[in-house]
Amino acid sequence: MGTLVGPGRVVVGAAVLPIAPEAPGVRKSVILAQKGISLRVPEATALVEAVMEGRVHRDYVNVAGQQYLITTVMESSYYGKCTSTPTVGGIALVKMGPFLVLAVWVEPTTAAQAIPYVHRSVDDLVAAMGA
Repeated sequence: MGTLVGPGRVVVGAAVLPIAPEAPGVRKSVILAQKGISLRVPEATALVEAVMEGRVHRDYVNVAGQQYLITTVMESSYYGKCTSTPTVGGIALVKMGPFLVLAVWVEPTTAAQAIPYVHRSVDDLVAAMGA
C-alpha cells in the first residue's frame, strides 16, 4: 500500500479486498488492507459481490462515503468517476488473482494519469509477491 498511496503519489486512497475463496484471510476480514480511505465493511462486501456477479457497472459504487459511477469496463478492471462531490475524482478497481485492488484519486490527477499508475503499481506488487 505504501508504494501506491502516500505523499506526492497519484492515488489518494487504496484498499485490497479478497474476491476468491482461496484468498488468504477470507471471511476473517472483508478488507485486507487500506490506506488513505475509510472503506466500511458493508461497502466492501457490496462492492465485492457486485464485481463477482458482473453488475458493478449497473449501479453506483459507494466507497468511504463517496459515490462513483463506473464508466469503463475491461476484462479485469473497472474505472469510474466520483459523482457525489464537485471535486473531480475517480476510481479504479483492478482484479489481481484472488484480490481486488481499489484505488481512488482526485484532481489535479486525471484518469489518464491515475489508471496507468494503478496498473503499474499492481504489476509491481504481483512481481514482488512472486519474488
